[in-house]
Amino acid sequence: FPAIVLLHACRGITAYSEAWAERLVKWGYLVLQVDSLEPRGLTNDCGAPPQISLETRLTDAYATRSYLTGLQFVDSNRIGVMGWSYGGGTVLSAVSTPIRDKKRENYFKAGIAFYPRCREEPASLEAPLLVLIGSRDDWTPTGTCESMKKIWSKKGVSHELILKIYSGAYHGFDTEGLDETYRGHRMKYDPKAASDAIMQVKDFLERHLK
Repeated sequence: FPAIVLLHACRGITAYSEAWAERLVKWGYLVLQVDSLEPRGLTNDCGAPPQISLETRLTDAYATRSYLTGLQFVDSNRIGVMGWSYGGGTVLSAVSTPIRDKKRENYFKAGIAFYPRCREEPASLEAPLLVLIGSRDDWTPTGTCESMKKIWSKKGVSHELILKIYSGAYHGFDTEGLDETYRGHRMKYDPKAASDAIMQVKDFLERHLK
């Protein structure tokens, strides 16, 4: 089976990530969600800076990938990673390596990042990447993601790189029923953007993991 590692946002594994897991399973993927909070005695890591570092979350993601490669029914050459917000930012690092550090091996074969905090650091993209974000996101603004794509495009990346910006959509646009302001940031479900994102993810995974 092809497999996908899911990386939650700062509020941990919730109903929306469970909904995505069920959807991915129906599409034929084995799914494993990584809980980076509860085993460390946390229920929330939405403060700035986060209590769990990016390097720690990367370690969690790659330890999960290593575990999956040891399962006989998992195709080790078809393991992807998908995350939201802080988990989405971790996805960006999981499929790229800064020029100063090329030691990481056995990359994920595809990455999907929902509204990540993008970075403009020079890096090499090591796998196909799909980034989905709303134009009105005030928690993880689109501007840095646009700059990141320009930098990678100028570098002539050999992998597919898609940045999909949904006009008028906020942070958490794919979370059904969401409509709140959390820590000063607007978060709202957008059914039109969510529906398109589902198709974007499905098509992307079929191209790169199926």
